[in-house]
Amino acid sequence: MISKESLRKKMKEERDRLSKRDVRERSKLVIDNLYLLPDFFRADVVHTYVSSKNNEVDTHELIRLLLKQRKRVVAPIADKATKQMRHSELFSLSELGTASYGILEPRIYRPVPVADLNVVVVPALAVDRKGNRLGFGAGFYDRFLHDVKLPTVALAYDFQVLNDVPKEQTDIAVSFIVTESEIIKCSTSRPTIP
Repeated sequence: MISKESLRKKMKEERDRLSKRDVRERSKLVIDNLYLLPDFFRADVVHTYVSSKNNEVDTHELIRLLLKQRKRVVAPIADKATKQMRHSELFSLSELGTASYGILEPRIYRPVPVADLNVVVVPALAVDRKGNRLGFGAGFYDRFLHDVKLPTVALAYDFQVLNDVPKEQTDIAVSFIVTESEIIKCSTSRPTIP
């Protein structure tokens, strides 16, 4: 099987080839499908990544829409010192600034307990239908999701869904994958929202 590093390089190159228009059009289809997922649609408190990396599925319009619907939006803050993720409520995209790892994070920290979350939307470089996810390798999401018993959703483009993604014992699979053309329910035991 291909190594994680080789696969990361390959998937970044493939994603880099997308035009801005491709990203905009594909991201809209992904977000439209995300709203068809009952676990997401019913959620009042949504934890979502803020798209910052080159050509990843864009979540800015999603965040605007959630705020307009009066949902609570929680965004991650990567704490480099502790290697843990903190969770902050976001009231506007204007509160974001570039932080560690070159990603957009809330500049104002409004802590939200993990127990308040209903669903977690995560980024992915690659995924497989079992829910295994390849991220950027820092492990923040795996550490965060280790004890989280919530529906988790990876947003990805169709070409990022592979037959197999290399997996280590510390990797945490997601409950669902949403792409431009499908919603994949993964074989994980994470609960859904009643």
